[in-house]
Amino acid sequence: MKKGATPELDSKWWSKNKAKTMKKSGLGAELKSFETLKAKAELSGQTDAEIAKAYADTLKQLKVVKTKIPVAIKACNDKLHKDTVEALKKYPKIIQAEETRLTQLAKDYAAKAKGGGKKDDATAPKQKKGKPGKIWGKNVWTELAKVYKTDWIKQAKGGDLELVLNSDIIDVLEDEGDYVTPQQMVDDCNALFKRLLKDVVDTARKIDAAVGKKTPQEVDKLRENFAPMVNRFVASYKADFEKIPKVRWAKFQARKTAYKNYQIETGLKITQSTLGVAGAAAGIVGTGGAGLVLGIVGLVRSVAALAKEIHKAAQEAETVGKALVKDLNTLQVRYRTAEGQAKKTQGAAEVGGSVLKGILGVDAPFIATLPKCDDNFTLWGNKVDGLSVKARKTSADVMKGIKACEALETKLKNASDKKAQKIYQNLRKARVGLSSALDGTSDLMGRVTKEDKARPVVKKVLEELKSTNPKYADVFDRAFPALVNLGLAGASAGVSYADATAKTLDHVKTSLGLFNDIASEGQSQLEATLG
Repeated sequence: MKKGATPELDSKWWSKNKAKTMKKSGLGAELKSFETLKAKAELSGQTDAEIAKAYADTLKQLKVVKTKIPVAIKACNDKLHKDTVEALKKYPKIIQAEETRLTQLAKDYAAKAKGGGKKDDATAPKQKKGKPGKIWGKNVWTELAKVYKTDWIKQAKGGDLELVLNSDIIDVLEDEGDYVTPQQMVDDCNALFKRLLKDVVDTARKIDAAVGKKTPQEVDKLRENFAPMVNRFVASYKADFEKIPKVRWAKFQARKTAYKNYQIETGLKITQSTLGVAGAAAGIVGTGGAGLVLGIVGLVRSVAALAKEIHKAAQEAETVGKALVKDLNTLQVRYRTAEGQAKKTQGAAEVGGSVLKGILGVDAPFIATLPKCDDNFTLWGNKVDGLSVKARKTSADVMKGIKACEALETKLKNASDKKAQKIYQNLRKARVGLSSALDGTSDLMGRVTKEDKARPVVKKVLEELKSTNPKYADVFDRAFPALVNLGLAGASAGVSYADATAKTLDHVKTSLGLFNDIASEGQSQLEATLG
């Protein structure tokens, strides 16, 4: 514990600042019970009598806390825990001041209750129902975009949810000084919406996962059904949303019986969702063999151009990711150095966050590296997101090409014409190249998935290190090993971005060369040969 520390009647303060090697005393548990009772006494919407009793119970618990102070002092080692003992000896004066305050509060509220100040015994005015007023709202598509991005959802409309209730109920709560109940309604709605959104996200993920496993036409059908499915999800949750204000209002009425006859009316306003989607089967032109070949050539050329972009972006993402890992490693090295210094001066048992913060707060490499991590983390995330979107588009386009090749191969398989057979052989080789390119994009998405798991851990690490009182042990002893296990950046994560995209680019180029060779026959000759 820091020398000269002033103790607080707070279990978290005690847990954080006490000497870690001292024996158990039970002080932390009693402080926690004290905090719980104190919070109960401060809840809004109670009668004066209820508040008086709650403060009396809190006062009793504070006396229990007081009995634990000598126990905690006895649990300390005089030599190792001198600073902790010094702080514990300050507790009685702090407890006495709090006892005086709580005693007065309990007396004041008891006097109010005795004087007839119980609103529960009064009769409230006759209810005048107000117009429906919004207490909570979300948009499905806006919230979906925050947690899951996919390139086939376009021009989303609707998806608004608004929970309303008669406005006189809100007026009553405000008049009673109860701001907790409305907030609880909002919190409950947010928790329920989180479950609804998970259903929506899981469905979108399944549709994306179908690319490469189902035909483009089947994928298109899944995408077309997505908005109607979202509407069905929303409808299934409607009754649960509308119950939330009713349940919270009933609890308020149990405390405030003056309003027992007031009726609450709730409703969930829903704007039906519609969605324009990018088709998985679009882009292959022509019904005859020649038109199909030329359509495939155009598609593969666009895939090749996109593959070049992805490869360049992948190299950039790899560079930024490695820079981020290097900087994170620097932070860890500086932390270990600071930890070693602290142990020399404080002793292993007494190294705390405040001591480490004091050392790292003036450590130039640590100070300079932290903002670099922040910047690279944001840039890295943007690069990875861009790769993910482009890789999904590439996969979809390659699948279109493969399906088109299969359709044309079926036409040409038994052709006797020599030119048709030559086209058939090149077509087979080109299709194999496209399949190998698809494997490359699959490897890329596997790497993206790994780093998607690592990203929230990195974010949490950086947020903690920038906080007022960083929990260094949580960051460097627990979070960092997790990042190592997730294989953040470089070849340690499996195949690298650059390797995966290079594989895709090489195979696409090979296929494009074969298709160009086929197309060199010219449209008129192809039509004569293939129809």
